[in-house]
Amino acid sequence: MLRKQKPLIILTVICTVFLLCLSASHGIISADETLPAETEEKAVIDSRTDKLLRAMGDYLKSSEQFSFHAEITFDDLISRGQKIQYAFTSDIAVHRPDRVYAERRTDLGRKRFWYDGKNMTLMDVTLGVYATEPVPADIDAAMDYLMKKYGFSPPLVDFVYQDPYRILIENVESGYYVGLHSISGIRCHHLVFVQKDIDWQIWVEDGKQIVPRKFVITYKTMPESPQFSAVLSEWDLDAHLPDALFNIDLTFTDNFEKVEFMTVSDDVPNESKPKDKE
Repeated sequence: MLRKQKPLIILTVICTVFLLCLSASHGIISADETLPAETEEKAVIDSRTDKLLRAMGDYLKSSEQFSFHAEITFDDLISRGQKIQYAFTSDIAVHRPDRVYAERRTDLGRKRFWYDGKNMTLMDVTLGVYATEPVPADIDAAMDYLMKKYGFSPPLVDFVYQDPYRILIENVESGYYVGLHSISGIRCHHLVFVQKDIDWQIWVEDGKQIVPRKFVITYKTMPESPQFSAVLSEWDLDAHLPDALFNIDLTFTDNFEKVEFMTVSDDVPNESKPKDKE
């Protein structure tokens, strides 16, 4: 989550203790329209960039049920100071206000995540373990709870919140427009934002479907400035998602071991790695 600014939380969640416990245009400016000249006033975020990001957030906010696919790469820092790049795919489904399902297939295994408005369940299919935790009764409160207690959130969770724009913009210090660039053959507005510990970029589709098509985070205060990069596709903002998708059937977990989540305060330094490494 960008607003939490927890370094590499999205990247290292697969490699740490959380391995087991993972329309209308809304006034958007088309590339074919004449863009207003920059004003002399030095705004933190120029008006064009803010308008585009807000339009994207409003578009996602307008959907009660949606799903999308993500192709993700991320850098992991090892003790020798090197970066190792891993990859995974993720399919995410959201039924506001209180249901989320995510499944990921990674270089490090397969994981599934359920939130049904009462409980959150995270399963590591590869390791054969799962954990379940009672959480608050709406998506926003539940995701905040997971981050606060466990230092964990599903990848790309910023887009799952009720108001993605508010979440994305919360800790931004500056932002500007780069230009029109193509992502997987789709013309997109390329926006860049700066925060205290991270820089991030987002490519927003130029058209009636105002969805994010690519998202990159650079952890600039960490050694080697590791990155998280996601290309987003298969957006369905008029999805009709079955209730069964969000309700885990624990009867099929007979061969899985139930474990407990490790809280942030429970984290014990490992003598085999630097104590300041997350």
